[in-house]
Amino acid sequence: MINPKLPVIWYGGDYYPEQWDEKTFERDIEMFKEAGINVVTLGVFSWTLVQPDENTYDFSFFEKVMDRLYQEGIYVCLATPTSAPPHWMTQKYPEILLTDVNGVKREKGGRQNFCPNSEKYRYFARNIAEKLAEHFKDHPALVLWHVNNEYLNYCYCDTCKAKFQNWLKEKYGTLDELNRRWYTRFWSQTFTSWEEIPVPTTKSVLFWRKDRYQSVLPELYLDYRRFMTQSMLECFLEEYQAIKKHTPDIPVTTNLIAATFKEWNYFEWAKHMDVVAWDNYPGYREDFSVISLRHSLIRGLKEGQPFVLMEQSPSQACWRWYNPQKRPGEMRFWSYHALAHGAETLMFFQLRQSKGGVEKFHGAVITHVDSTETRVFREVKKLGEEIKSLSNLLDTRVVSQTALLFDWESWWAMEDTLTPNVDFRYLSEVQKYFKALMKTGLGADVVGRDQAFERYRLIVAPALYMVDKKLAQKLKDYVSSGGILVLTTMSGIVDENDQIVLGGYPGYLHDLVGGYVEEIDALPPEEKNEILMFGRSYECNLVFDYIKATTAEVLGRFRKDYYASEPAVLRNKYGKGWVYYVGSSVSFDLVWDLVKFIEKEHGLKADITPADDVEVVKKIKDEKTFYFLFNHSSERRIVDLPEGRFKDMITGTIYEEKADLGPRDVLILLKE
Repeated sequence: MINPKLPVIWYGGDYYPEQWDEKTFERDIEMFKEAGINVVTLGVFSWTLVQPDENTYDFSFFEKVMDRLYQEGIYVCLATPTSAPPHWMTQKYPEILLTDVNGVKREKGGRQNFCPNSEKYRYFARNIAEKLAEHFKDHPALVLWHVNNEYLNYCYCDTCKAKFQNWLKEKYGTLDELNRRWYTRFWSQTFTSWEEIPVPTTKSVLFWRKDRYQSVLPELYLDYRRFMTQSMLECFLEEYQAIKKHTPDIPVTTNLIAATFKEWNYFEWAKHMDVVAWDNYPGYREDFSVISLRHSLIRGLKEGQPFVLMEQSPSQACWRWYNPQKRPGEMRFWSYHALAHGAETLMFFQLRQSKGGVEKFHGAVITHVDSTETRVFREVKKLGEEIKSLSNLLDTRVVSQTALLFDWESWWAMEDTLTPNVDFRYLSEVQKYFKALMKTGLGADVVGRDQAFERYRLIVAPALYMVDKKLAQKLKDYVSSGGILVLTTMSGIVDENDQIVLGGYPGYLHDLVGGYVEEIDALPPEEKNEILMFGRSYECNLVFDYIKATTAEVLGRFRKDYYASEPAVLRNKYGKGWVYYVGSSVSFDLVWDLVKFIEKEHGLKADITPADDVEVVKKIKDEKTFYFLFNHSSERRIVDLPEGRFKDMITGTIYEEKADLGPRDVLILLKE
């Protein structure tokens, strides 16, 4: 559990009492109690309130609020206010402010408008974090620290430039080594002094191509991403350490802005967080497998440990172009979905809808109507009543036979340079293969390259573009010991320096695949090819590998073009295990049929085979087994159950042999 001080499912969210008078605050407390809210997040964006000038600190407001909340049995997640530096600070110390990707120094205002390498910003952030921790260290309401809020931006200022140059000196030692590993003889990019090395902006090495920035010196851009991940992480750690000095037993986290946020390598961040937290805002009619992937990735950051769902909307967001309300029952459905995938909190942004400001139309538990009779409040209250009896779900762990290998550095390196097809996207491939794994009912985790592989029967690694010798050996060890590995086109192309591994793709993985790719054809998205496999034809597009098989068996062949009848899908025996290789961006039908083939061929079996549009998540705790069943369709679904009796923990209904799920329904079955 997140903190044994509060051994229940946490239910609450962001609250801004500083925006309201005392009468409203007292009314809010009564409404919170009615809704079953037991935790509120305080202090986000409150820097000016608690530190009105450089030398003054005033925590009296939040002390009174926390005292009053605790009197009513409501606990507090206390935030540091460091995501939005106050105007007095940036007016006096403008070096704190961010410089954007165009090399333009921003003026004061907004949030996340700071340079992570500004010593002055770090001083103020570290200082206010320590002052808060020192003041509230013994407060009985405090159960969690929330550092900053949704770390977001890279900075490209002169301070970052100087620190980047020093970071490179430490990493490479000499300019000769840097030039060698950056391959700077191409286009005469060789550096003759450290001071010549720029930060990657549109004024230097970046250019806009279709829908993203790419670089004429991709190795520099890759290292800048690594540097920025480390720089912003250092900001978090300085606050973390200041807080831990005074409250060593209170967990510390920060809310990651999105699970698949490209800018930060979250596997690196998670190593330094007591518990992972993130903000979940599903898109309108977004495929449920994408939301499952995001939860699974967050859960996987700390290898299956429970996480904090720090934000979700009880109704609608306000920052998309179009912001539909969640339909009746939808908030409840996605809340249980989060619990199934590892969340132990259900927190909303926000608890009371703001009267002004840029997010005044963002949904909240208490809306502008200011009533407990609204549809949204009634739904929140109903869910709050239901989860009171579900505390035995705390410390349950998801059980999965399969995993998807997710790799930020492959994502960066592949999309930040000129590759055969600009429309071949890392996330699109990842989502496609994860959906197939999830659809089997075998359970699907998400792992990073440094995590344990051996616990899984099957690992899928789509578009694993960057593979060094260490990762290659780890994959070989996994397969030779009996694991099953699926690789795809655009894998093993470059090493850790973003340089091509010569000898044909996929580089260091040749012997695993049992063949090599001689060349990659690339066509516009509308121009399709087909792969003949399993007695049928499957559509493919974007990239097409011209493959030479060596030890591998050919499972599928291209149907047309100059590589008609040439290998498209391979299967290779390696040690005690097997490797499958898919040489194109293929339709989901092919991915699904391949995964089903692997499942049958290698004897993988799910406890519960999902019906169409039904998702099954298996969790265990001690000797107990829980099955979460979600019907994502608008029609009734019947699911076959294993032998035994199963009790729905929400309604108490007993099921045997079959479970009946209504449209958009959820069951939590405990095997008796």
